Amino acid sequence: EIPNAHITSTQQERYLPGARVRYECESNFQMMGGNYVTCTNGGWSQAPTCRDVTCEPPPEIAGGKVQGVKKSRYLPGESARYQCWQGFQMTGASTVVCRNGTWTVLPKCKVACTASEEDMSRNNIELKWISGRKLYSRSGDFIEFRCERGYLEDPASPPFRAQCMAGTLEYPRCKPG
Repeated sequence: EIPNAHITSTQQERYLPGARVRYECESNFQMMGGNYVTCTNGGWSQAPTCRDVTCEPPPEIAGGKVQGVKKSRYLPGESARYQCWQGFQMTGASTVVCRNGTWTVLPKCKVACTASEEDMSRNNIELKWISGRKLYSRSGDFIEFRCERGYLEDPASPPFRAQCMAGTLEYPRCKPG
């Protein structure tokens, strides 16, 4: 008897040397090694094993979550989809697939930079291209600012084309004109 498998060949009372008995794994199990045993010297050759190829629930990721309700087991070929929390940006594929008992590569959520209205008005600046209260951008992205009406660029200000670095922005400054 092999766990999670059944014999597919006709069973006999006695087997002659060289006789083979074939096995098949139950569904959601994968055969490791050959699919049969051979009668040799009054005993059987090494039996194949059936490996569970279903997946555990997809793991948690930092800055995000799995969409929908998690199942306790996933069948080969089934997928799950991740989404990042607001203010986080996804890198990699959002969908993961159960293959051979493990999940394909998980996506990552990086912190995004947030250019908020409070921070901008404190420095007398506004977004150069977008009119909005908040702007999310990815690490490495550039955001362009300009002075609010009636203000001039501060000579000691950081650049007006700011780069988002690991979730933080260095804001430029403007002074009253």
